[in-house]
Amino acid sequence: MILLLALLACAPAPSAPVAASRPPVAPPESAPVEAPAPRIPAPPAVPVHVDLHTDTPTQMVRRNVGLDDPKLESGLSQMRKGGTNVVVEVLWPPKDPATPKAWTGQVDRLFTKVEAEDRRLADVEVARSPSDVTRILIEKHIALLLSIEGAHGIDTGEPIAAVLAHLADLQKRGLSLIGLTWTFSNRFAGSSGDPPANNPAGTGLTDDGRALVDKANRLGLVVDVSHASDTTTLEACNRSKAPIIASHSDADGVHPHARNLSDDAIRCIAQKGGVIGLNFHAPFVGHGADVAKVADHADYLKKIGGAGVVALGSDFDGLIVPAAGLADAGDIPALWAELKRRGWTDEEIAGVQGANFMRAWGAVVRGGTRP
Repeated sequence: MILLLALLACAPAPSAPVAASRPPVAPPESAPVEAPAPRIPAPPAVPVHVDLHTDTPTQMVRRNVGLDDPKLESGLSQMRKGGTNVVVEVLWPPKDPATPKAWTGQVDRLFTKVEAEDRRLADVEVARSPSDVTRILIEKHIALLLSIEGAHGIDTGEPIAAVLAHLADLQKRGLSLIGLTWTFSNRFAGSSGDPPANNPAGTGLTDDGRALVDKANRLGLVVDVSHASDTTTLEACNRSKAPIIASHSDADGVHPHARNLSDDAIRCIAQKGGVIGLNFHAPFVGHGADVAKVADHADYLKKIGGAGVVALGSDFDGLIVPAAGLADAGDIPALWAELKRRGWTDEEIAGVQGANFMRAWGAVVRGGTRP
């Protein structure tokens, strides 16, 4: 426990902004400065195995089942088998019906479902901070973190001050992460799934989006840029005073895809002290998607941003086509074995398993006031 607490205390200082190479984006105020990637933390006394993105709450509501349902891809039995003990449960509001009432209402339904599972199941608990995770893991339970996939899920249709007040209420309720976009652009930011014409800021942050990043920093909420456009990702990275993450994104340099991250984005997230969660969805992984191909993305992220930027965000229960050999959370140890075979050290693998994210999350929480 002492080692884990020490881990959470070591967060790198933010570095200078990184300029984009695609699509064009206005240069930052100061010249780019190459900064070393975050150091690899020592493995904690209590092993931390984090999955940064699962859509399990949506499946639980749709199918009226609990987290202990054996048919889930990231249910209790699968997580126990594969060793996952910290999981980000994603609250996803679909695009349609495209109304603020529908979006916020769906987030509330999913929130309520996870809270009910927290009460019903003795071996899971919603964690609100890294110290909560420490305690929960020592008790040999599974920690649940709550995230919203797409900031349209907090859009009440009101002026930005009221929307940000709603975000603060969700943080008090237990929210720990906020994604800027899903597959379409919203009032806050441009999405990788939309052409520039569909977003008022072209492809980047709007004024409301900049206010959202600032508020998330103050609240100690992790900003997630998966699904965001390259410009949004770089603008959010440059603006944020705390580490940001891409919870479930692969590398464009391994397999070109609008959902995968450019080298500039990888560098900026790494230099900010953030992490990138390897996504198991075959169309993002690329041709011949299997465990080895996912490991190719891990190798590439390590080459561009250092081993400290690599994490895991499976996208299980999100109706994905999983890479071969990674059908559910019980199969995740196959990835660790492949990284080990490729020469990754135990320390580096422990970072991917969860220590890297815990370091980043600790820095985010310490930077916020969490009112």
